[in-house]
Amino acid sequence: MPKDTRKKSFSRLSNVKTRKRNTNKLERFKPTHQSKANKTKNFWAELSKHRMDIFIRVSFLFVVLICATVFFYLRYQFKVYETYEVIQTQEVAITSGTRAQRFGNSLLVYGSDGAKCINSKGDVVWNVTYEMQNPRVDISGNVAGIADYNGSKIYMMDEIQVLGEISTGMPIRSFRVSPKGLAIAVLDDTATTPIYIYDKTGEQKAFFSTTMRNSGYPVATCISDSGHLVGISYLYVDNGNFKTNVAFYNFGEVGKNETDNLVSGYTYANAIVPQMEFVSPSKAVAIADNRLMFYSGNEKPISDGEVMLQENVISSFYGNGYVGLVHNNVDGEARYRVDIYDESGRKKDSVVFDSEYDEMFFDDGRIIIYNAERCLIHKIGGVEKFNGEFNTPILAMAPTNVADRFILISADGIRTVELK
Repeated sequence: MPKDTRKKSFSRLSNVKTRKRNTNKLERFKPTHQSKANKTKNFWAELSKHRMDIFIRVSFLFVVLICATVFFYLRYQFKVYETYEVIQTQEVAITSGTRAQRFGNSLLVYGSDGAKCINSKGDVVWNVTYEMQNPRVDISGNVAGIADYNGSKIYMMDEIQVLGEISTGMPIRSFRVSPKGLAIAVLDDTATTPIYIYDKTGEQKAFFSTTMRNSGYPVATCISDSGHLVGISYLYVDNGNFKTNVAFYNFGEVGKNETDNLVSGYTYANAIVPQMEFVSPSKAVAIADNRLMFYSGNEKPISDGEVMLQENVISSFYGNGYVGLVHNNVDGEARYRVDIYDESGRKKDSVVFDSEYDEMFFDDGRIIIYNAERCLIHKIGGVEKFNGEFNTPILAMAPTNVADRFILISADGIRTVELK
């Protein structure tokens, strides 16, 4: 019986059509997967591009900010002022015969019958009355002390209020104050020289005494910011020869284990040390007639170097981690020269000037020298920022929180000025 070839042919044809349909399905399915992959790829590409755009924009802004900061910094560093403009005036009655002194960002006005603190706005913050023949002032940070030579009271105050009154019971020969409101006083007694440390309320915190025979006479004292370190220079004379003993006392926990709280001491032959100061919590400096000595340590100060001086020191001042020594200028036409050292004894700058001066102080990396008629402002290690005259004679000058603004106090009131 013959085979049905038509049926087989139909079957083969059917299989071919089926395979074609399946192939068409695969072909239709395949492009669908490729489309999703392309979409995913495009998404990550767009995201990467977006992130790169953000990065470029932020980097550009960052570079612009750095350039602007450097520009304004250099502009300030090298900017020179030629004059000033009065931007605020406040009338304040200044009694004839009183003195004014820079007191933080305020001014301390004092005389024989009292003292007052005047802020930058010209407002009287506090007022205290007393009777003194020769009032002396010591200021450390924003704390001040006022006492009369040979008197027996020390008035303590800050820029906000009168802190207290200290009664010593014996004549005061010298005293110093600390930013913590402590005072060290060298008193007068018949056989010994008592030295007391008081807090702002008058409470006695420490006491010791010296004699000329054992230690010498204390000619300079200083007290650290913390109040527990005290430095004293003693002048000792024996058979026409003299020397200075520099001693450091610790009235904290460390000093309790030492005899008389003495933690370190140094002797300098043929030297007089009339000035000592803590220029930072762990750095002290002593100025002799022939050398500049540095000490370091916040518990037991040790010698940290010396600078031998070839010229006489006319005056000295401290602040902001610097020490300034004023000499007669023998190498040029200017009358004076001030050499500036940092707290480690490195010489940072020398500034020459010709005018007499009432005060010098450091502020924001600058040295400011002024008298009643003139002012010189010099950037340490940089340029002279201002050298000019005041329109009205001043009693004192103080900086503000703005670098180019100052407070000037004169007999007719207070002016806030801006350098131009």
